[in-house]
Amino acid sequence: MRIGQVVVVFVVTVASTLALSGVAAACKVCDPFLHCITQSPGAMSCIEGPATCAMFLQCVGGGRKLPDGVQEYLTTWSLFDAPVGTARSGQDVSLRNEVGDISLGEEARAATAPGAPLGVLADAALAFGDAFALSLVDDTGDGFALQRSEEGGRVRLEVREVTGDVPGRLLASEALGPRDQLSVPVRVEGRDRVLVLQASDVKGGGGPFEVARLRRALAAAARTLPPRREPLLHAHAR
Repeated sequence: MRIGQVVVVFVVTVASTLALSGVAAACKVCDPFLHCITQSPGAMSCIEGPATCAMFLQCVGGGRKLPDGVQEYLTTWSLFDAPVGTARSGQDVSLRNEVGDISLGEEARAATAPGAPLGVLADAALAFGDAFALSLVDDTGDGFALQRSEEGGRVRLEVREVTGDVPGRLLASEALGPRDQLSVPVRVEGRDRVLVLQASDVKGGGGPFEVARLRRALAAAARTLPPRREPLLHAHAR
């Protein structure tokens, strides 16, 4: 995901004293290893990509108050070339329930619906934060916009088409459970692609283990991505 080696993007200042009054959503920062870690002050959301890290929305005082036991809000996305011989017009949005734990890269591919196999992996990312709205675009400003929000114990993911850096047509809007997978046809760098998404609120003490597992998958994805001088996508807060 093209978000630079370490990109710090503070868009909105959110004052808070929750760190003094109860359990709070920890702020995130990018560490020297390009991982999102807990630190205050920091950002309300943070994204790790292959050899990249970016932060969005300033977080001070510890962040928002959370329900007891919630440790991490996680979202993953993997971008694949479209199946060979399949035009974009022939692709459909697909929401599959109970496909497996949140995943990315080749693990996400393995959980997709049977049929025409997806093409090569083009990009992957791991995002932290309960709510964000981002545009992820190529050098020409084309790509997709992704919005995440909490909705009654599930996660609402909304995907829009982006052309010339301007979000437009709604491609998908679905509420996902922690083991659901959403696939959306998008167009990036002039090519038909398939965006595969999952989201999970990891409770209790399992957060660090899930993050470690997903980072291993992200590292594996980085080794299989086509060589590029720079990452594929730019990330911008909306």
